Amino acid sequence: MRQIMELMVPRFSIVITTRNRADLVVNSLQSVLEQDFTDFEVIVSDNSDEVPVGAARKALGAMLEDERVRYVRPETVLPMTAHWEWAVAHAQGEYVGILTDRMVIRLYTLSTVDSVLRGNDLDLICYERANIVEDDGGYIVPSTDTQINFKVRRTEEFIEAFSKSDYRRLDNPRFLNGFASAALLTSFRQKYGSIFTGIAPDYSFLMRVLDDRDEVYFVENTLLLKHSEDRSNGKSFTHMKMTRASQDFLERMRKEQSEFVRLAPLPDDVMMITNLMAREYEIGRGGQKSGKLKAINNQAFYDESVKHLRSLKEAGADVSVQLKRMENYRKSFGLAAYRPACRERRRSAKKWLKRILGMNVTSVKKRPKGERFSSIIEALRVDAADHATYKALHIYPNLPELPLSKA
Repeated sequence: MRQIMELMVPRFSIVITTRNRADLVVNSLQSVLEQDFTDFEVIVSDNSDEVPVGAARKALGAMLEDERVRYVRPETVLPMTAHWEWAVAHAQGEYVGILTDRMVIRLYTLSTVDSVLRGNDLDLICYERANIVEDDGGYIVPSTDTQINFKVRRTEEFIEAFSKSDYRRLDNPRFLNGFASAALLTSFRQKYGSIFTGIAPDYSFLMRVLDDRDEVYFVENTLLLKHSEDRSNGKSFTHMKMTRASQDFLERMRKEQSEFVRLAPLPDDVMMITNLMAREYEIGRGGQKSGKLKAINNQAFYDESVKHLRSLKEAGADVSVQLKRMENYRKSFGLAAYRPACRERRRSAKKWLKRILGMNVTSVKKRPKGERFSSIIEALRVDAADHATYKALHIYPNLPELPLSKA
């Protein structure tokens, strides 16, 4: 009987979380159902405000009739971190991954990941991500390497960057861009009490990983694709341009997760992206077991925050309140005043001169290259059919064993 139960465990579980974006979650589910690898299950977890038979369920329609799909919904609307914890608990697969409703995966993602996992004792595998270009009402899927590339990355590099408020790297293991074994998730629950914590569950997962291990295995191909950036809460906070969704997130955060808000370097600020990122790092640092996550460098936090605020001010945003808070922060720690780098000074001087001459200071965006498609799934289908990596996986299905030790 036990052997029969083991055979019923799917290779992958993909958890799709959605909230009030029924029109977007369709793309996420469709990108999973059209994978060229079939041993998986999908859990669509609907955290929307609608009544039980919600808009998301209606939008997904016949796709929910697929036997590999389960639609679940918490009894009450949950904060994002609690929702992810609840949704992932439904996963039964050997490896578990998560997508939000603004994300899709290339149609050969699961077969690529499975090829890497075969013969290698890995409990966590990550891959790169990129944005789908949305231009003139069409969609362009960015190309990725035709050969599968691998790299082992030391977690100390991520820790060093976060402690210095350097958030530019996109290749960090945030669960959205990879798969974790069920055994690893169980170990996180036992070690920390939960998989996720804080306000941003993807970054709390990252902090767990940085604390738990010394290296992370990456496939250096962009298998995760994001879209609808104009509806991204992260982008909304980065540019301080609030949308209805980001305002909803902010209100719920203040009401339900105030204990985490206080852990930021600037407890009174819930808008400045550098402060929000530092908050998630501090939450992770406070719950660490290894002692590896070092204290935030106050001077670096101040410099990076002011640099970001200056760029927003140049773009026309009113950041006077935030700049005043940063000045108070500088004085409280006795920090040096911000000194712009030469490149930043030159850029500001050019914009000033253009304004004097009556010229347009806004950069002209180059027209993106690539074939445009009327829908995201159509673009993914063509990408899957034409991509050299997709074909190579069928010609050379067995990849060599990789020299990677688990941390």
